[in-house]
Amino acid sequence: MVVGIGESAIEPALLAGRICCPDCGAPLAPWGHAREREVRMRYGGRLLRPRRGHCGRCDSTHVLLPATVVPRRRDCTQVIGQALFAAACGAGHRTIAAELDRPPGTVRGWLRAFGRRAEALARCGWRWAISLGDEVPCRWPDRSPVAYAVEALRRAYEWWVERFGRTADFWELLVAMTGGHLLHGRLRDPPDFPRCASIGGLVAPG
Repeated sequence: MVVGIGESAIEPALLAGRICCPDCGAPLAPWGHAREREVRMRYGGRLLRPRRGHCGRCDSTHVLLPATVVPRRRDCTQVIGQALFAAACGAGHRTIAAELDRPPGTVRGWLRAFGRRAEALARCGWRWAISLGDEVPCRWPDRSPVAYAVEALRRAYEWWVERFGRTADFWELLVAMTGGHLLHGRLRDPPDFPRCASIGGLVAPG
C-alpha cells in the first residue's frame, strides 16, 4: 500500500500508530522489511527497501511504499507524472519517451494504463475535491479523457493544499489519494475529514 508521506517519515509514523490498515482501519505495527528494489529516477536510480506493517486486528501485513513510487512500476512517481502531464497537453508517447530518455514501449504502457482508467480517475479526483470543499463541475469539458482526468486530479490537489497546506509534491499526493492505484487496481474513495491520521495509508497532517 502507498503511504502519503516521505520515506524518512514512515518509520516514526508507523511507531506512533499513525498508519492504519487499509482493510480494517486499525493501526499497523512494524513488521520487518520487504525485498530491496531499484527505483529509476529522472536521472540515475536508487535502492528502496520498503517497510512492512502488521495489523493485529485482521492479522494482515502490508508493504508500505512512499508515494515517490508507483506500485508495479520501476520508474519513480515524478517521471511517470511528467509523462502523464505531457500526454494531457497533447504530446505523443514517442515524444515523451525521447524527452524522458525512456523506452517508447514503457511510456506507451503508462499512457494506455492511465487512459483506460481516465474516467474513473476523473471521478476519483472530483470526489476528493468535493469532499475537501470544491463544487462539482456543471458539465463535462470539451477535452480528452486523459486531460480531463489530470484536471480533476489537479483540483483535488489544490483543495488538499487549501485545507492542509503543501504537504507533498503534486503527483506524489495524487498517487497517495488513489491508494497507489494511479495506473491499476481499485481507486480509493475519499473519507470524511477528519477520521484517523492515516486514511487507508494517506497520512493527513495533524
